Amino acid sequence: MSHSNEIELGGVELTEDSYEVARLWVTHNASSTIWVDARVLEEPRSFGYLVADAVRQAAFAYSKVYGGSQEDALQAIVDGLTEELDEEPEQPDDQEGRPN
Repeated sequence: MSHSNEIELGGVELTEDSYEVARLWVTHNASSTIWVDARVLEEPRSFGYLVADAVRQAAFAYSKVYGGSQEDALQAIVDGLTEELDEEPEQPDDQEGRPN
């Protein structure tokens, strides 16, 4: 599936050994849609490592796009993560363990 607002990979070549683990979409002023395929990484801790890598990359991207320091962007992201993780979790629509 292709969508007009998806992130362009920009010449990055994925190999046959590459697997998509998560996909995140946001609708402005609404909700998010997130799919995670837990079958790709057997250990939840490994997913945590991947999320940490993604957070660092996001901090770098925010500092380049909006200015400011990477450290300030990282702290803002961590603050948002902490606030969100302190909230009661919403139950995903799919309780069978499929990507959702």
